[in-house]
Amino acid sequence: MKEEIYECFISNYGRSERVSHIYLFFIYELNFTTPTFCRKKRKKISEEDDSELEYVFLIPCLNEEVVIEKTIRSILALSYKKKMVIVIDDDSDDSTVATVRQMKLPNVRVIERKKPNAQLGKGESLNYAYTKITKAARRLNRNPDNLIITVIDGDGRPSDNLLTEANRIFRDTAVGAAQARIRITNRRSILPMMQDIEFYSTVAAIQNSREYTESVGLGGNGQFTRLSALIELGSTPWSKCLLEDFDLGLSILLKGWKSKYIGEAVVYQQGLTSVKKFIRQRARWVQGNIQSIKRLQEIRKSDTLSSASKLDIYYFLAQPWINLLGSIIMIISWALMLIFFRSVDWGAGFSNTPQDWGALLVIVGLIFGPGLVWCIYHYELGRKDQDGISLLQCIGAGLFMPIYNLLAIPSIWLAFWRQTTKKEAWAKTERVAE
Repeated sequence: MKEEIYECFISNYGRSERVSHIYLFFIYELNFTTPTFCRKKRKKISEEDDSELEYVFLIPCLNEEVVIEKTIRSILALSYKKKMVIVIDDDSDDSTVATVRQMKLPNVRVIERKKPNAQLGKGESLNYAYTKITKAARRLNRNPDNLIITVIDGDGRPSDNLLTEANRIFRDTAVGAAQARIRITNRRSILPMMQDIEFYSTVAAIQNSREYTESVGLGGNGQFTRLSALIELGSTPWSKCLLEDFDLGLSILLKGWKSKYIGEAVVYQQGLTSVKKFIRQRARWVQGNIQSIKRLQEIRKSDTLSSASKLDIYYFLAQPWINLLGSIIMIISWALMLIFFRSVDWGAGFSNTPQDWGALLVIVGLIFGPGLVWCIYHYELGRKDQDGISLLQCIGAGLFMPIYNLLAIPSIWLAFWRQTTKKEAWAKTERVAE
């Protein structure tokens, strides 16, 4: 039956590039589990050869009915032709699958996973889809260097130029992975606004600096990987680590591939509005960071990573312990300050000397200065946006930044407690209707 379908496409379209269109992928389910491809000598792809690149968008889904249709339509609206969308449903108990099927779009496929093989983590879902893609790619004799696997969350919205920028990056066939810039959609509320400042400005600046150390990290949303790079990692490129995106990016770097940051295009996503859910999300990330420490030996022994790359990755892996120590120091400092304030004779009043004013200004500057600088920088970046944040809002966010940073403390302690007690199951973050 599969061969008949294949020959039908051949007779309708001829053996041209249309036949190689990636929606033929899921016609085939071959009987081997770990396909291998000959590694061809890499060559630079010219601008004229961009049409060779094909994009497979993977959307891991668990109860995404309120956002999934808009996500799929935003991907299909991108002007690039050679693309398809694969929805990986992880046994949702809402109408996610029904919503996708009712769209009846020819270049959208659904993979359904059922318990007990479902809801085992995002990495497991992606590995399952990856196996099917590699089987189909081999059957159709597709060049894995030209197939780009793109992971988009259920609430992801690509900017119009996303694939234009991705093409520019993946023209160099030495590039195995890339990460898009992230922007928050519901940034009018204070907590999502702080997340927008963090992702769009602070994290973007860090990722841009990693271009120089050749250690750009992957995130869960807007993550691009070349199929040939994934194949080098074996049958399960995504690990069970709670920070599976960083872990994948590290594995690709260790294999000698380049990783790039797509800073001129963005993927939009929802920001969390609940403090409780925000702390829980960050705790999951920190726990995944803790789990990744087991890879220190691989990094140390690597002959593909530069010294600068290793130092940057070491620093990233050390952050949970640095932040844990910092939180302890902060708590002790608060206790000492409380003791000090209780011992001061406040009846004497403020002496109003230059030394007192200078000390006060230093303290205020240390508390609020960094946040104000980042928020003003964020305002300058987005001042031309149609729905940009006003300068007054950015200044308010800068004053709120110390409180936002304090939310890291319970996240860190929760992550260490869960890792110590070997609790790795997490409830998925819920989406909100838009």
